[in-house]
Amino acid sequence: MDQLTVSERYKTAISTYKSLTSTTSTIRPDSLTHQRQLLSLLNEFTLISHIITDLSLFSTNESIEELSTNYIPFMNIWYYIADVSCRLFYKEGSDVDYGRYKKEYLEVAKSMAFQFLDVCNNYSILNDAQKSKYDVLEKGGNGYGVAGPMARREEKIVNYRLEKALTEKLSVLDSSDISGFDEEIVREVYLDQVRLFVLKAFALVESINMEIEVLKNRPSIETISERSDGREKKREKDDEFGYTTKLESQPKLSYQVSDLINKQGKILQPFTITSQKEKLREKVFGTGQVLPSMTVEEYLDYELANGKMLKEEVKQDSKYSDEEDSEDELEKRRWDDWKDENPKGAGNMKANIG
Repeated sequence: MDQLTVSERYKTAISTYKSLTSTTSTIRPDSLTHQRQLLSLLNEFTLISHIITDLSLFSTNESIEELSTNYIPFMNIWYYIADVSCRLFYKEGSDVDYGRYKKEYLEVAKSMAFQFLDVCNNYSILNDAQKSKYDVLEKGGNGYGVAGPMARREEKIVNYRLEKALTEKLSVLDSSDISGFDEEIVREVYLDQVRLFVLKAFALVESINMEIEVLKNRPSIETISERSDGREKKREKDDEFGYTTKLESQPKLSYQVSDLINKQGKILQPFTITSQKEKLREKVFGTGQVLPSMTVEEYLDYELANGKMLKEEVKQDSKYSDEEDSEDELEKRRWDDWKDENPKGAGNMKANIG
């Protein structure tokens, strides 16, 4: 590696960068292996940036037309450092701890992104809107000024379309060797690559600002340790029916309000809110449809008491009564039939003649 030229080392580092940041990579970004590879790549890019600075490839006193075509790709070195730093949260000899070094790497990434944008601004690569946004960001603003949500949305749409167009144009870098192309074409391709990274650098700075704000509000490791120690002490104070890693505390028949929620409104243990109305309803309707509310004997007694069922002896008496009623009815019918067949006085007709 030491025998390679700066240009060769730079191309090798870029190839490694594309491999590590590819969406098709099978290595987890938070794995120790991936973090070590990123750290090694960051060291390589940093070394190349120092060489570029020592060689004074870029100057504030020249325009983009005066800059050599072969020097243009080296402008992107600070963007590569910024992007790799954003992905890092590991230092050699330490464990993979996201919160410990992440903010430090984000600050480095932000500084490198601004250095990249500053170089591009000196060579007038930024357009008017990007210049204004860069000035606001450099002063600590959010880059939007007083622009409303609609203006921000429109800007994102424009940047997305521009980024997509530049990406399609730069596909020639991956598909073929452009060293044999005309110098003007090669120069334009290199400048398009710088313009693409300018768009990504602005998005990177906005993302870094938001992430730093989140990390500022994140509890420190000491605070988390103190809370953990406090919980451990509380566990030691609990009795034999208190805390356990597998079971809840011994249930009670009734709870005080202070057992369920403290004065600050923090819930101490799960509970279900029930009203007196619900308890009265349960007393009236019993346990519901799942279990019977009375035994079979109780149900029969209830039916008998309300006259819906008759006892056996009552049924038999009723049967005998019905049979007697039937005999009387038949006798009455026979007598009625006889009276119809024998009118009154029919037997005395011969005796009364004359």
